[in-house]
Amino acid sequence: MKTISLKVSPEQDEMIAAAAAKRGFPSKSEFVRYAVARSLEEELSVETLQEVFEARKQVRQRRTIPLRKLIKGK
Repeated sequence: MKTISLKVSPEQDEMIAAAAAKRGFPSKSEFVRYAVARSLEEELSVETLQEVFEARKQVRQRRTIPLRKLIKGK
């Protein structure tokens, strides 16, 4: 994965955090990645779409873990 930087207003940050929590995402980054993928779905490859759908399934099943936990485990 590539890393990008994104600046948002404090209000947007609060809205993103609330939306991520409400939908069961482990982090704001996961939610933003999901939102970007949704907006670009028509342009994505079949393989990438399959990965997106699998990721959504894992989020719904709460089978994801926050990046900070992955980093601690290294």
